[in-house]
Amino acid sequence: MSATEREHVMPPRPLMPWTMALCAGMCMSCALVLNVAADALLREQAPAVGLLWAIPVAAAVFVVLAQSCARLAPWKRWLYAASVGLVAGAVVSAWWAAGALNASKALDGRAASSLEFVVQGDPSINDDVYSYTCEVRADGKNLATVRLSCDRELKVGAHVRVIGRVSRFENDAYGRSRVLRGEVRKVKAVRIVSVDEGSPGPLLRLRNWLLASIAPATDPARALIAGVVCGRSAELRAQPAGDWFSVTGTAHLIAVSGSHLAIVGFVIEGVLQKTRCSRGFQRVILAITLVGYAAFTGASPSAVRACCMVFATLVVNGAGRRRHGASALFVTMSIFVLLRPTVLFEMGFQLSCASVFAILCFCPYATYALGELSVPSGIASMLSVTLCSQLATLPITIPAFGTFSLIAPLANAVIGPVVSVLLAVSIVLVPFSLVAPLRTWALVVPMIAARCALFFERLFAAVPGASVSVPPDSMWIYLVPCLLAVLLVRWPRPRARPMAVGLACLVLLAAIPYVYWDRFAPPSVTVLDVGQADAILIRQGGAVALVDCGLDERVVAALVRNNVHHIDAVFVTHWDEDHWGGLPAVLEQFSVGTIAVAADALEDAPAEVLNRPGVEYRQVRRGDTVDIGSFCARVMWPFESVDGEGNEDSLVLLLSYIQEGKGLRMLLTGDAELDQEREFVQEVGDIDVLKLGHHGSKVSVDGELLDVLKPELSLASAGEGNRYGHPSDACIDAVKEAGGVFACTIEHGDITVTPTANGFAMRCQRP
Repeated sequence: MSATEREHVMPPRPLMPWTMALCAGMCMSCALVLNVAADALLREQAPAVGLLWAIPVAAAVFVVLAQSCARLAPWKRWLYAASVGLVAGAVVSAWWAAGALNASKALDGRAASSLEFVVQGDPSINDDVYSYTCEVRADGKNLATVRLSCDRELKVGAHVRVIGRVSRFENDAYGRSRVLRGEVRKVKAVRIVSVDEGSPGPLLRLRNWLLASIAPATDPARALIAGVVCGRSAELRAQPAGDWFSVTGTAHLIAVSGSHLAIVGFVIEGVLQKTRCSRGFQRVILAITLVGYAAFTGASPSAVRACCMVFATLVVNGAGRRRHGASALFVTMSIFVLLRPTVLFEMGFQLSCASVFAILCFCPYATYALGELSVPSGIASMLSVTLCSQLATLPITIPAFGTFSLIAPLANAVIGPVVSVLLAVSIVLVPFSLVAPLRTWALVVPMIAARCALFFERLFAAVPGASVSVPPDSMWIYLVPCLLAVLLVRWPRPRARPMAVGLACLVLLAAIPYVYWDRFAPPSVTVLDVGQADAILIRQGGAVALVDCGLDERVVAALVRNNVHHIDAVFVTHWDEDHWGGLPAVLEQFSVGTIAVAADALEDAPAEVLNRPGVEYRQVRRGDTVDIGSFCARVMWPFESVDGEGNEDSLVLLLSYIQEGKGLRMLLTGDAELDQEREFVQEVGDIDVLKLGHHGSKVSVDGELLDVLKPELSLASAGEGNRYGHPSDACIDAVKEAGGVFACTIEHGDITVTPTANGFAMRCQRP
């Protein structure tokens, strides 16, 4: 049989091993126990301890069914495995929960200055604030794991002493996610007292040297090289370029996983084959190299999972046994959960396991189906990998990000090979950058490959409709895994004509969101999550307006995920960079009709936003109104002509919507503070929603002002861990004392307000 004929043979239904039941039981009991523990750590009023009885009851039921029900004899091994998994998961997670509760108590009443923090991994970077997972030590003993935020970079393994505040996480989605990952407290460092970098191991020392020579913070291409080669993507994700990977569905390309290890293994194996070493010795060297590379890149769950599966494959092949990828996956997952149950709530682990399982089960089937449509085998293989992993991870990615990338299959087919080339050339050439005379030469080819990858990322991210916004609480996303399960059970033979009809219907369905959001968008006001900056989207039908443009290109990503294809008007409240800095990027990516500023503020506009062809410039004064669909934006401030340089010059708009029995009054205050707001607040009167001024600073609002406005909801736009402490506790307390609801983009991402017959409804990107 020729290779072409083999490719068109219908793949058999994959065999599901009994280890799947073991892993499923373990994961379910761990998830239940850890969530009860999180309730206790977050000081919930009544942790649902009673639910824990479901674990031993279910385990006992499985054992009884396995022993007494003859009809379930073929499933006996599965039932026993599920029972063992439930008990084992409950034991290890209960052990962790007891340790976490004791660690939490040990930190009660302790000052940050009395503790020593040991940095455990790379940071997340948001608006120049670095957040680290740290081990806390006191008197030479490890007490707990915490989240430390500060204003400077720290190296992995550094011992740090700080002056700051130790506090519990808030009982919100972010706080629960951090606690479920094992962090029992958060620490905000006001001042770093001392940093002892200690004596890192050889791999960590080599990684630090390479990162220093790459300098990822200086250039997006260098940041991409650091992410691909060293597994450090913090700098890339902190830059606007990081959003391109999310929009195009290619974020997995910069996460060290099985594909990275495969490329590294291919390079190493190619070198080893040039030697005269035995096959067994080559396997040992390959395994050691892959383990070393996984440790070098930070030992992320996805990298370690891939490494374990490679080990299992090498052992099986060496023993002359037939390998089974699903068995290796579930055994690896079970070991992970047994060793560290909190890994179950790490998104990297969830995405890695879900995508690998889908690829193992459905990739041959999808490749065969695409082959029936006469898609070339190479393209079919690449498309099937992307489609399988993307569909299987929908229940994970959409609740976290609220978007679905329509362009992901094409983007992965184009960008995936480029990133593979980037990794292959980088692992060979980047180490030469450690030699000072060769540093510039060593990075030339990797920089070319990185810039090529970023070029395609930006190109695909700018395609209208590349990514569509999906409500995080949409139930339909769970329909996809159900359909995949049905497919696994039935395993029908794909037929060309029904598939062609189905694909045509999918293309039409994909076009519906574009037309809907471009012409029939419902009335809404969205405070966009653009970090420590402001950007507010107003739309109704085909009319779209943007109030402020954030600080950088993150505003473009925010607009794309909210399905914006054009902008009729941009209001720039004043010339602080966190309000206009993203405007050049907006003008490059979208068709913009009008730019509106306060009276006489246009004279001091930055050169980057002036003299744009096809753009009309307008100066608005107090009392002027601008229609945005059925919304009416009325200028409330400033009273006089301004230069737009200071917060006191900020343009303030009162939005009103009344149509078909629905109404909404919302005040957008830019960076205006109490002194300015008191001048016009009596005229504004009762409103529904207040966009807090100056990112929710302590001078943005007080009880007296709130008594006049009476907002039911107050919103703040701020960046996580920002150095200003926005939103301030004083602002939050004032809103709550006035009886209103407070929400911020830090916790909720994009916050959308829509008018209803009974007032308004709020929808958040993150629940």
